[in-house]
Amino acid sequence: MFEEDVRRRIQFAPAPSWVKELDFKRPAKLDQGKAPWGMYTWLVDDQSRLDVRPQRYNRTIEEVVNLSSLDYLANVMLPFNPYYDDLTIHHIRILRGDEIIPVDVEKRYFVMRRERSFERLVLDGRWTMAINLPDVRVGDIIDTAMTLAGDPACFQGEISMPVPLQSGMYWERRHVRMIVPPTRKLILKPFAAGWFEPKKAAMPDGSTELTWDDEQVPPCDYEQDMPGWVIPSRGFFTTSIDSWERVADLMRAGFEGDTDYPAGLLQVIADIETAHKDPKDRIVAAVRWVQENIRYFAFSFGEGGFVPRTLQQIYQDRIGDCKDVSKTIAAMLTRMGIESYPALVDTRRGHDLKNQPPRLGAFNHCISMCYHEGRTYWFEGTSDVPQGGDLDHLAQNDLGHALILKPGADLIRMMDKRPSLDYEVRETIHLPKLANGKDHRETMIEIDYIYRGARADGVRRALQYQSLSSYIEDRCALFSYIYGMNMCAIPQMVDDRKTNEITINTLVTTPNPWHRTGAQFERIFFSPESGFDYVAEEPGGRRYYPFDMGDVREGRITTIIKTDYDLDLPLKGKTWDFGGVTLSFAPRKTAEGYEAVRDYAVNRPWLTPQEKTALDQAYHELTSFDRLAVRVQENRVVTWLPGFLMRAAIWAAIPAIAVAALAAFGKL
Repeated sequence: MFEEDVRRRIQFAPAPSWVKELDFKRPAKLDQGKAPWGMYTWLVDDQSRLDVRPQRYNRTIEEVVNLSSLDYLANVMLPFNPYYDDLTIHHIRILRGDEIIPVDVEKRYFVMRRERSFERLVLDGRWTMAINLPDVRVGDIIDTAMTLAGDPACFQGEISMPVPLQSGMYWERRHVRMIVPPTRKLILKPFAAGWFEPKKAAMPDGSTELTWDDEQVPPCDYEQDMPGWVIPSRGFFTTSIDSWERVADLMRAGFEGDTDYPAGLLQVIADIETAHKDPKDRIVAAVRWVQENIRYFAFSFGEGGFVPRTLQQIYQDRIGDCKDVSKTIAAMLTRMGIESYPALVDTRRGHDLKNQPPRLGAFNHCISMCYHEGRTYWFEGTSDVPQGGDLDHLAQNDLGHALILKPGADLIRMMDKRPSLDYEVRETIHLPKLANGKDHRETMIEIDYIYRGARADGVRRALQYQSLSSYIEDRCALFSYIYGMNMCAIPQMVDDRKTNEITINTLVTTPNPWHRTGAQFERIFFSPESGFDYVAEEPGGRRYYPFDMGDVREGRITTIIKTDYDLDLPLKGKTWDFGGVTLSFAPRKTAEGYEAVRDYAVNRPWLTPQEKTALDQAYHELTSFDRLAVRVQENRVVTWLPGFLMRAAIWAAIPAIAVAALAAFGKL
């Protein structure tokens, strides 16, 4: 689309007659404490007329409190999609005291192709209307009003949108108004943080007017580490759709009915069937072929964000987004006689979709799936590295709920995922003897890093861009930090692609791991690998929301210390259970020294606020069991031979002592 085409979608006109324009007059006082970013929001007004072609009016009134917000408020940026949006500017004006200074937007604006997601290899076709406001000063108020009309044709007139009644900033007034035609059925569902009921009024044309009006709206609480599905503000979802089946029917457009397989793709399918007789192997081969051969790039112009391209286009360009690669995998498996479909998921809010109403904007990603021998398998076609493992070991990410794009579809739980040991470290430390406070030989540390499932795929991804030696450099740097100078042997890697397991072995030597700690004969040695810090962070303050733990998983660090010394180490095991995560410390003495196993299991992708608080309270105790502080006395432990001779001498002397005692007693 060219600039002249975009400009045709921009109009300049007063607000439409159905809009109720609100009066505004700045109060005499302004609370500086409610303008932490240098701007004060007097009004956020959203009004919608929900016809088949909806219109959405927005007006914001914001004040420049200090210089920190001047650049932001003086440069108005209005993004829109000219493929289906019509943008109408009603006014932009500067309020300075009692003076109203209108901005001639039509003469001052320019449009630019501004692809905010280009770095993520996404072209969505959005443009930005930019207006640089003249002579804006601290204390000025910027009053902007506009209307957007339109929706993608594939929505078929259905309405879906979230409506926040609160944000992370203070609002002096929040106003929301909806006009619902009599032919429109609208479903409203509050956010988890709640809402307040709208006022309802009947309009002369039979429409229903819904109004939410609130003043002095405080900012909502927010925590950076909460899961993506948490919506901390008050508000509600509005949708005209009453079933997930309807959503699936609308979104299936372009995914089904495309039987025009390119000749080259048919040959690929035939080659896979010839090379692999077992259907399980064919499934994995098809998924890997797409991951290896279809480069990710999203052309989301117009309805391209919702409708995939044809198989002919995808194969010819060898380029596709999540919809394209998922469509290709499903088409290949279907051709092989395996029931397969694309599926819609949300990578941020998928675990909470069951608590949301059916709506078009509920998903941000597309994957594929298949049914085989009574099981459901899920595939990530956009993986930038071919996944390892056979069908039973192929990593599957639990994204909560999914909507399979097939007739009669409903929202389903993807899987009941249990923690599996995807990360393991086994370290064996050969502790040197001491003679007169000096080392006889170097300390040697043998380390095996074992990655499974998605973690193994992550290593393969990293190794695409660097050597194995450079990949392990961060570990060697850690060892240098702990021990001082060291030698790190060239690591060796074994990649078992069938079981999807990678083992990296390395050998570290250091001349002197011993450090005095103040006591004359005490020495201290730190184990290089920590286990609990993968799930335990520095304690925070009071929590309001769940804590994001990432994917369900298990990790284990096993440390074996081989030495002739008695070690001052804990010998009692301990387990901590915080519901969403469990940790354990299991030590034991061995014939050669000491062994400690630190294990953590993330049982679900989040902790409740209460669980996270309990984890924080136990942080210092956990860290005391985490990095092993090894203390020994400088004097060596008595070996078995001197001990045996001493015990023999003692037992041999007992009869003589007894005879002497009896003789002495007899004389008495």
